[in-house]
Amino acid sequence: MRIKKFVAHSLKEATDQMKAELGPEAIVISSRKTTRGGPFNFLGRDAYEVTGAIDDTPPAAQNTYRRRSGGGGFDRHLEQSRASIDEESALAGLRRIAEHFGERQSDDARPGPTGRRRPEPAEIVELRTDMEDVKGTLKAIVEHLKYSRMPALPDTLQKAYGRLVQHDVDERLAADIIQSVYARLSQDQMTNKTYLEKQLLAAIAGIIPTADTEKSRRKKTRVIALVGPTGVGKTTTIAKLAAINKLLSGLEVGLISADTYRIGAIEQLRTFAGIADIPMDVVYKPVEMGAALKKFRTKDVVFVDTVGRSQRSKKELYDLAKFVFAADPDETHLVLNASTNVKTCEEIIDQFKVVKPNRLIFSKLDEAATYGPMLSIIHRHHLPLSYVTTGQAVPDDIRRVEASQLAAMVYSGEMAHA
Repeated sequence: MRIKKFVAHSLKEATDQMKAELGPEAIVISSRKTTRGGPFNFLGRDAYEVTGAIDDTPPAAQNTYRRRSGGGGFDRHLEQSRASIDEESALAGLRRIAEHFGERQSDDARPGPTGRRRPEPAEIVELRTDMEDVKGTLKAIVEHLKYSRMPALPDTLQKAYGRLVQHDVDERLAADIIQSVYARLSQDQMTNKTYLEKQLLAAIAGIIPTADTEKSRRKKTRVIALVGPTGVGKTTTIAKLAAINKLLSGLEVGLISADTYRIGAIEQLRTFAGIADIPMDVVYKPVEMGAALKKFRTKDVVFVDTVGRSQRSKKELYDLAKFVFAADPDETHLVLNASTNVKTCEEIIDQFKVVKPNRLIFSKLDEAATYGPMLSIIHRHHLPLSYVTTGQAVPDDIRRVEASQLAAMVYSGEMAHA
């Protein structure tokens, strides 16, 4: 790989110089605006600096072996080997450049004959800045090389990959899904759009674990607790689940509220309980949980509403865990807002492990722009999905989602209708 810097009076001119010298396949890895003429040149003109790169590794000879159904293993092995060689060559080139910059910096940093460190000329300062730019873009180049193998796939699979990434599915996960489909389809099957889409949806569904709540029952009264950060809709979700179990399933239901911190939380749940004719108790301390559960020992199911806690407060999470463990729930559902970004959801899941959740509920799907992040989170943490909520209406806007339904939502970008 060759990397070179180009300076011109405009960004377009610098880019054109890069393309002319390195070729049309060159990529821009950094650009910046600078002033030429030195710090004491008050009339110095602005200039644009572009750093470009080109992979000058000679392409391997094209394999003419025609891929047949069930016989594409050799082709895929050859492609993977070639990709590995290309990446290693590119990385070796980058390492050589980095070592060269490092050696020059070391030479210039050595003390002079008087024992004093030699002053850094402007070129060395600029070189050090360039070195930081190279370090910052090294990771991006490696990722580009890895996923640049996608264009070798048939056009239909390229488009499918682009669609998954567009819907915010993690790039690595999207690549794995596409490769798994590619590995088991013949050339003719890949040109059949309907069949290909069916296989893609099946591959996506195959990585989505869903929860069957009835199988989790281990005692007469099933206890279900909901936990999560503030504002995700736990109390409204509790109300929906309680209504479904009582009104639609005909079960005897009890409610326990441990959310004594949020203003109006208890009254909100108490109002619903009165309308639905469901008995409710309030717990202020973990030691009171046993007595509350004893009151509901004849019920089929008891729902425990907990206070929302920030994932950043470990002390509050440990206090929450005391309430949850006192309830000894059969199911602990972690509620996440479907429109929350993946990084924040990752942090929430990691920190809420202290309460040992064994289910996921995604709330507010009606507010989410895409559903790809849900797939990435589920796949990464292997927590089964129990319910999703789609609005505020009780009990209508909640449902269990089959893996096939969520797969269709992720791929189409549209909410599945019940």
